[in-house]
Amino acid sequence: MVDFPTTRQEQILGWLSESPSLSIDELVRRLGVSVMTIHRDLDQLVRSGQVEKIHGGVIRADSRTRRTRALQVCRLCDAPVSERTQVIIQTAASEPLYACCPHCGILLMGEVVQPTSILAKDFIYGRMVNALTAYYLVGSSITLCCQPSYLCFGSEGDALNFQKGFGGRIATFDEAKVQLEAEHHHGCGGEHSVG
Repeated sequence: MVDFPTTRQEQILGWLSESPSLSIDELVRRLGVSVMTIHRDLDQLVRSGQVEKIHGGVIRADSRTRRTRALQVCRLCDAPVSERTQVIIQTAASEPLYACCPHCGILLMGEVVQPTSILAKDFIYGRMVNALTAYYLVGSSITLCCQPSYLCFGSEGDALNFQKGFGGRIATFDEAKVQLEAEHHHGCGGEHSVG
């Protein structure tokens, strides 16, 4: 059994240099750890752009994938798009527009005619959720990007629990959109514009 995450991750990368793909089951067997431990290790490698998860396994990320991730900047403020807070708006022309955080994402949605989907990262679980049905914690003590900070949560209960520890106020998508548009209309942070 390999006990240290960095050692396991280096081993996984070594095996991927010898084989184009590895299954989760094979990694569990080779490393002698749980499926959840493998997923945590792979998630770290995905975040660093070194691998891609596929159904039931993992492959090494190609240079095109790493380059695409590195080039993703917010369409509104040109900040790098973080995996943790990203918003992706799919346009009718099938062009994905990236925003660094829900603050920029909600403003950007006002610029897009009939988007086909709007996804935002759930701040706790890191999974993509429908931005239109999500809840937002506005102005908490957690500041990762734009001001005021808008953190996305897939459920109102998660937003309420997070609010207890970090303050702020909870808003639905529509409430957050009205507030942001009013702030930007009155000149607060009006420097954002679609690039």
